[in-house]
Amino acid sequence: MILITKAEQQDKSILKNVMTLFLHDLSEFNQDIEMNPQNGLFELDVLDWFFEKEGLTPYFIRLHDQKIIGFILVQSGPFSNQEFADYVLNSFFITKNYRRQGLGRAACKALFKHLPGRYAVGQLITNMPAIQFWKNVYTSFDIDFYEQEEKEDSQTLIYQYFKVLK
Repeated sequence: MILITKAEQQDKSILKNVMTLFLHDLSEFNQDIEMNPQNGLFELDVLDWFFEKEGLTPYFIRLHDQKIIGFILVQSGPFSNQEFADYVLNSFFITKNYRRQGLGRAACKALFKHLPGRYAVGQLITNMPAIQFWKNVYTSFDIDFYEQEEKEDSQTLIYQYFKVLK
């Protein structure tokens, strides 16, 4: 059973540790992601914001109520494009040992049940595994979406926009 639980302030160091795994994986597709030479970690420079600012919410993906197998960072309110999306999935991650078992799809189902509304989900255009994952999610949940390429900084992303009903 998969659960989505909000990461609280006391969980920040755990999320920071799992984040380094995510960023390491993502560095394969984004050469701008670099390891911090002072501590040897891949770090998200705005991670603290997800524990400080209204509209930025970190969630853990848990297996059987306990084991953390990933995380989701959700942007809403002033951190989403209110005209097109109530929620922007900033980051979605399942550790490698739990991939390809349907757990990511189950995490999406739990998230969509918890936060119904309009979504924007983006992937680096070079990250074919992520693009394929999300398209499989849309197919399995019979979600209609539209897609468009967007530039962010020096990167090209492909975004899908869709609505999840209650």
